[in-house]
Amino acid sequence: MPDDTPSELVNGYRFEARHPLRHTDSFGGTPFVHGGVLLALTEISLDAYDREAGLPAHRDVLRMQSHSQVRYRAPLRWDDEVIVRLRCTEVRPGHLSFDALVEAASDGRTIAEFTHRYAYINATTGRAETPEDWTSVVKAIRAYEPDVLIEES
Repeated sequence: MPDDTPSELVNGYRFEARHPLRHTDSFGGTPFVHGGVLLALTEISLDAYDREAGLPAHRDVLRMQSHSQVRYRAPLRWDDEVIVRLRCTEVRPGHLSFDALVEAASDGRTIAEFTHRYAYINATTGRAETPEDWTSVVKAIRAYEPDVLIEES
């Protein structure tokens, strides 16, 4: 659970995660990180975002990625590190949208910009379902994000 003092905003993002890279993250024998690795790192970072923002964990109704958009800006070398910044931009019943900014740790260059959309899905039925504690999800995001767009119903 985050403390009562919000982290400083950097480029409009409060959440930041730093990840090391490996030579096996590279693409086709090049020194550059494969785009799929960058996408995976945004997903790994989202788990840490949930903990920092205080989002409740779910076992029966899970948040699933419905689609993503990406704009690659520059290559990232595997011998660098990556900084992933996340912010929730939209909350609708049973749905969340996040922006992710991926930067090179060495010099702060923007490597990629992602937009991810998620829907909550019942793990048993496979159907869309809003979690029973949705108000807790909304409350946590509202407290963590200064400019999130929230649609109540």
